[in-house]
Amino acid sequence: MRVFVLYSLFFVILPLFSQNTGKIQLVGSVESPDIRGLGITYYANPFKDSEFNRTSYKDISRRGDVYVEEIERATFQVALLSIPGYRMMPVFMTPGDSLSFIVKKDEDGRPFFEFSGRNASHYNYSSQEEKAVRNWPKLYKKGNDILQHKLAAQKYRDNQLAFLEDYCRQNPVSDEFYAYAKASINNRYICNLYFPVANRQILKKDIPDGYFEENLRVTNSLSDQYITALWYLHMYNYAEDIYDNFDMVYTHIINDFEGEERAYLMSAMIGNFASRNSQSYSDRLLSAMENASQYTQDEVCLRYIEKAKTFYTLLNRPIPDYVLENTSLIEYGTESKVSLKEVLQKHKGKAIYIDFWASWCGPCKKDISQSEEAKSYLKEKDIVYLYIGRKEKVEKWADASKQLGITENQYMEENSGKSLLAEYFKIGPIPRYVLLDKEHKVFNANAPRPIPSQRVDLEKEIRGLTLVK
Repeated sequence: MRVFVLYSLFFVILPLFSQNTGKIQLVGSVESPDIRGLGITYYANPFKDSEFNRTSYKDISRRGDVYVEEIERATFQVALLSIPGYRMMPVFMTPGDSLSFIVKKDEDGRPFFEFSGRNASHYNYSSQEEKAVRNWPKLYKKGNDILQHKLAAQKYRDNQLAFLEDYCRQNPVSDEFYAYAKASINNRYICNLYFPVANRQILKKDIPDGYFEENLRVTNSLSDQYITALWYLHMYNYAEDIYDNFDMVYTHIINDFEGEERAYLMSAMIGNFASRNSQSYSDRLLSAMENASQYTQDEVCLRYIEKAKTFYTLLNRPIPDYVLENTSLIEYGTESKVSLKEVLQKHKGKAIYIDFWASWCGPCKKDISQSEEAKSYLKEKDIVYLYIGRKEKVEKWADASKQLGITENQYMEENSGKSLLAEYFKIGPIPRYVLLDKEHKVFNANAPRPIPSQRVDLEKEIRGLTLVK
């Protein structure tokens, strides 16, 4: 009875919302009382949620038992619908869409959105595809059979394409949605194909002939993983070690591409090099940032580059006093509160490697479990290894520190949800590592991780650090 009443309410509300064809309106409810909130993340441009393009999650407004979301939009829009604790679901939105939805649970107890209304087929596609195509390829790991990895990626792509064609035969979809969905499948395939090289699980020279395909193209800037696929396809098939070949890669982009592709590739290159935060190409990278407007007038690209520049120019600067003095830390074992400024003064004259982590962060704990060799190496180099826990309850942070055996130089940041330190270093996902030189100037704001697969990169940074006078 309750569902019937809510649906009746939808049909009263929706016509009121639909008068403005520039709006997109979603109105719905949830069946399960244990689901207490819904959220949405809008993708404003192809950089999605990248290092210098933070997307913002927002709660969908609730009016009693009804959830209502409205957005003014004159062009197509991609967004992620989310239920806290579960996987986000991408949806393709068209201006003028007015839909009702109910959040249900499938036979395995997983919640999903079920839509009805204008272009409902666009919104229901992702959840139905996820149920139908389950053979996604596993991440390639060093030593695996690379050709078997390709076969798995191909099979997954082909099954997705077959599902898309069947879905479009049975459901009304627009040409724009079809192009977006097909491009997203293609992009995921390119990313799966190039992942082993991009993540240094295998060297390009060790990949057999025929593994990479010549007819691959990246299209549709609205599509999933557009920037990543563009970068992987055109860069990792061009240079064995991109980050040791700045001039070659930059020249390749400027001379061999044009239009939108060149603008996004150049922006992605600047972002990726800035994110690595190395000083080995500092002058050339800053010059590329300054000259970017010669090659694109795209405001999205220029804003992204400006944010990358702001981050990169932290190099060789001390952390400002207003950040140091207003970053309050709890010291493990004493529960006393100290400022970050006091902690750095305690290690005056020594370089510091800062590990931002949390007990709820699986990748953080995995890095910690593999960090003993790196910690020994840093100790030999007289570099302090400093832990700062983030977004934690004191008890959980302390218990995890003890269990993991990382109680030395261990601190937890108070009020880290609104952290000046995190804002200064643009800390989003963790783990994250920052390297300070002996004068506590920023040497690398996104330092290599303390794990075996990044040992070469870490040693290279430390060699550079020891050369600094």
